[in-house]
Amino acid sequence: MQSRDAIRAGEVLELRGDLIEATASYTTALTDASPDVVGDARFHLGRIHFRQSKYAEAASEFEAARAIALQHDLVELRARVENGLGAVHYARGEYTRAKACYGVALELTSDLEQRARVLLNLGTIANIEGDYESARTYYNRSRATAQQAESPLVQAMALHNLGMLNADEARWDDAEDVYSQCVDLFERLGDAQSMAAVLVNRSELSCARERYEEAVANCDLALSMYAELGDEAGRGEALRWKGRAINALGRRDEGDRVLQEAVRVAKRTGVRLLEAEASLDLGLSSADRGDGTHARRWLGRALELFESLGAQRDAEAVRVALSAWASRD
Repeated sequence: MQSRDAIRAGEVLELRGDLIEATASYTTALTDASPDVVGDARFHLGRIHFRQSKYAEAASEFEAARAIALQHDLVELRARVENGLGAVHYARGEYTRAKACYGVALELTSDLEQRARVLLNLGTIANIEGDYESARTYYNRSRATAQQAESPLVQAMALHNLGMLNADEARWDDAEDVYSQCVDLFERLGDAQSMAAVLVNRSELSCARERYEEAVANCDLALSMYAELGDEAGRGEALRWKGRAINALGRRDEGDRVLQEAVRVAKRTGVRLLEAEASLDLGLSSADRGDGTHARRWLGRALELFESLGAQRDAEAVRVALSAWASRD
């Protein structure tokens, strides 16, 4: 198999979630004589590590690809690598560095699909920082650009993020409508990882509508998919929503155990936003039990993390909860 064919085959395998075979396919291209092929293979290997929440390994591959891109003036490869490094910084909660990488990628690339991906990532950070108006603008620009590029995958990703934004704004019917469109698109594309993410996000809608058994079932399906994909960060997010739903059903001990596992996953993978959100859930659960010691401990950790991430809306919600406990003392 020629190296370019091996990379194309790896992309198909990666999309359907067969990451071991995709890695093997990309690795065969590393011996190619052409630097652009080797750089492309390094980029794809970095993306595989990222999908598995192996952020140090992902950064190492991306940086190797960036060195090749700089040495040989491979502008589009550099843009894709900067976007990949931005995603690593984002996962670690390093939003200033992530935005810097995304800015470089957007400036460099003339590829419409790549521009759509970068706009999507910029929208994600704006969403977390509570700037919903900017987030919606970025997502809509991403979707329009992806349509221009005739990229159904990035269109589906933009729809998915719009669904999450609708949920953040408690527009539940709009969110459900968008998620339904996403499921159809991801199923047609065979994108198992994105399907799992939609299942987790739909569990948020189920919780908002007090359909907690449905939320647990969706999370269990997602957990099975993430286990097969080897995606620890995704598994941690599914555990967080499962724990929240179980607590809402009144099974506090079981729910808190699931949430504590989500915190452990977050610490192992370095995903500070997940740790913050799971810590908040544990703090609120302790508060509902009347356990002030654990409530203050978990809420204090959540506040520390949200403040370090610049997530002011979430930080303020934690301050309110902590203030309520202080007034009891």
